[in-house]
Amino acid sequence: MTGPTETTRRGVYLRDGYRCAACAAVEGLSFQHRRAVGMGGSKLVPSPVDGLTLCLVCNEACERELQDRALAYGWKVRKWVTSPDRVPVYFPHEFSWYRFEGMLRVRISSAVAMEMGCAVYGDEWMKWRAHALFGGMR
Repeated sequence: MTGPTETTRRGVYLRDGYRCAACAAVEGLSFQHRRAVGMGGSKLVPSPVDGLTLCLVCNEACERELQDRALAYGWKVRKWVTSPDRVPVYFPHEFSWYRFEGMLRVRISSAVAMEMGCAVYGDEWMKWRAHALFGGMR
């Protein structure tokens, strides 16, 4: 993916409350590509559901030691997922799950989040969740 348009970037920051989805920081914010861009990127321009607001520290951690947590919480989405809007997103500082509808966040129950995550990833999502909750960092 190439970089987001300025409208998408601003809309994602607004949707996420101008705070890091992972730690709630308000400084050093960046647009996190939920789907892997990969070496050389892609010609696709990311939509709002492809993006998430993360601070630079959490963005880097999601690429490194927080892989399982990032996948379990929807901060990252596997490259093969064609509809990232089907993957729920967790905001720990709000203790809330959401599904993204473009520039909107729609609050959902943890049961609905589990149904959504399992519908996309199957048992793998449950393993990520268990590791994120009980296994600490990778």
